[in-house]
Amino acid sequence: MGKGVKVLLFITMFVVIALLASAGVIIYNTSTAEKSIFNGVYVNDINLGGMSKEEAHKILEEKLNKPISNRTINLNAEDYKYTLKYEELNARYDIDTAVNKAFEYGKTGNFITKTKNRLLLKKEPGNIDLDFKFDTSIVSKVIKDVNQKVYKAPKDAKIFFDGKNFKVTPDEVGVKVNEEKLGQLIEEAVKPESTVVNITVPTEKIEAKVKGDMLSKINTKISSFTTAFKPSDINRTENIKIASKQANGALILPGDVFSMNKALGPRVVSKGYKEAPVIINGTVVPGLAGGICQVTSTIYNAALLSDLEIVERRQHGLAVSYVGVGRDATISGNFIDFKFRNTNKYPIYLYIGIGKSTLTVSLYGANEHPGQLVQITSEVLERIKLDVEYIYDNTLGDGTKITEEKPITGIKSKTYKKVFQDGKLISNEMISEDFYKPVKGRIRVGTKPVSGAEVPVTNTDPSTEPTDTEGSEEIPQDGIFPGTDNSNNT
Repeated sequence: MGKGVKVLLFITMFVVIALLASAGVIIYNTSTAEKSIFNGVYVNDINLGGMSKEEAHKILEEKLNKPISNRTINLNAEDYKYTLKYEELNARYDIDTAVNKAFEYGKTGNFITKTKNRLLLKKEPGNIDLDFKFDTSIVSKVIKDVNQKVYKAPKDAKIFFDGKNFKVTPDEVGVKVNEEKLGQLIEEAVKPESTVVNITVPTEKIEAKVKGDMLSKINTKISSFTTAFKPSDINRTENIKIASKQANGALILPGDVFSMNKALGPRVVSKGYKEAPVIINGTVVPGLAGGICQVTSTIYNAALLSDLEIVERRQHGLAVSYVGVGRDATISGNFIDFKFRNTNKYPIYLYIGIGKSTLTVSLYGANEHPGQLVQITSEVLERIKLDVEYIYDNTLGDGTKITEEKPITGIKSKTYKKVFQDGKLISNEMISEDFYKPVKGRIRVGTKPVSGAEVPVTNTDPSTEPTDTEGSEEIPQDGIFPGTDNSNNT
């Protein structure tokens, strides 16, 4: 063996021995460091080499989280201040995650990878950056609490009418927190390098829905319609007064819909409603709140004369006496309603006046349609003549007549609305086609002979004695009705 070969073998053996020795050292050091962090591992430039997890966690808490725990953010509103503490937000460095990363540094992967990373730490330290976090759900809660303190509800303008003059109280603007923007400002302010931060709470105005300048436009009687009732019918009259009081003063904003059922609410005894005749399934029977349909029908006609959109209207099953055919509107419970929409640009005020025996509905608003006139006309297409069944009773005195069921004429009709502008007809439309059921009368006639005395006569002619009930009256043959069409006054 030559001298050169011997030298080469010696060098090779030396390198192998050196490498094996180094690997052994690394393996030994790695084994002994299983319970500690390798030297050369830093977190936020803080050396954690040789420390256990518990030691590393403690030193990071002392140096990083403790100094920021008392920092605050001041939220300032006009009449309210709130101090938000970092501690309240649980704002802190994520030390747990960082310590776990530091402890695992150089200990994951296969033997070659771990050896490589371990050697790299001797040349260049490994630095782990800490994440900073806080509880965003607490931020949301704080924002809600601040808004509750800052929030001021807007106040709508109010309008009052005494039958002669209007009075308007002004609206008031409300305020609320811009929660989204405040959330962004808080999240931007919560930083580890911040000291004391002052944030002006961003707010927004809340405009009132009903503004005073809108209501001040109400200065013109648009339409008016009057119907008559019998004060002697005490219960029915009381019901009319209660319903009128409930609906009186209704304000219908542009585009809004007036609902009679909503205006009246439940018709119950506790509100003072009494029993009076009502129409149920085409029959007149006693019922609670009889008479309210007269108020409904009067409002319906005022709305027609104002040329407003009728959203929902249903006729009675029987013809009524307080308005002409095709001019009535009924309501029942919550399933039959009368509704109209304010199609004008400004609000409409509904006023109901009660006289000794009259009910007048007037609609007030802005004078948006000067020179306009609305007329409502009804055409009777067919009258179904009275049909009466006579029952002869030998237990009653001869000539005695007792009406057990009052006959009511049936009617088919069409109703039209004509609109004139400065005296010129600009529209003529049919608004309803109605059918009122006839009711067959039933009269009991006495046949028992009576001697020596004048025979009393009871209800000899039922068609001439109408009563002021909901739909129980006979329709006059001359077509004249007590409802007064005052037309519109614009």
